[in-house]
Amino acid sequence: MPQRMSRRVAVLVIGIVCTLAGPLQGQVLIGYLFGEKLASENFNMGFEIGVNFATLDGMGDAERARKTVFGLFADWRFSEHLHFGGALLPFAGRGASGLDPVPTGDSGIDGQTAGGTMSRNLSYLEVPLMLRWAPKKQTGFRAGVGTSLGLVTGAHDRYEATTAAGTPYTLERDIEDELGSFDFGVSAEIEWRFPMLSIAARYTHGLTDLDQGTDAEMRTRTLTGTGRIYLGKKTAPKPATK
Repeated sequence: MPQRMSRRVAVLVIGIVCTLAGPLQGQVLIGYLFGEKLASENFNMGFEIGVNFATLDGMGDAERARKTVFGLFADWRFSEHLHFGGALLPFAGRGASGLDPVPTGDSGIDGQTAGGTMSRNLSYLEVPLMLRWAPKKQTGFRAGVGTSLGLVTGAHDRYEATTAAGTPYTLERDIEDELGSFDFGVSAEIEWRFPMLSIAARYTHGLTDLDQGTDAEMRTRTLTGTGRIYLGKKTAPKPATK
């Protein structure tokens, strides 16, 4: 099966509801259908919304690129101070900007882009899995460590250049088939939990060399600022009063 086709099949299997209803609509539908129903004293789920400040190690003096993060998360408290959390983030782009143009081997493209700048944009479906320590039961500070499983669903280079006459123009090139399909990384996170929402910062250090087309190495480095909105919360029932 061609590499691009295998990626599409994987996305379909992982996010079947999102595929049927559209990525954004599917996430919202799942959240509203199950958020309140599944909420309990020790389990909750909701929406995660934020920004990835991403760069690519191995791409020279890369500048950070800002990418949208959106999806669903779930949190399960299985002991007094330990929580396990996961998320399904179909919008979790990565990449870098301010790069020197990468030679393509095509004299037509390389001649047009010489002297310009390039940004590399990667579309991701990301599944972070975190073990969190929480001093307090419901609110306050939390810290976590875990892994990140990323599926690369698309990739392109965007060149910004200027013609000999001084006219600026943009050129884009699809590079999905030149990159690996999966990105595995390790993550560390700090979070502050309020009663019905939380704010968090997560750093993910990609361990996978994604560059399959050259001898160079390329690994993702991502700082995520995110907010989590809980869809429901059920507390333990109070003892009946006489």
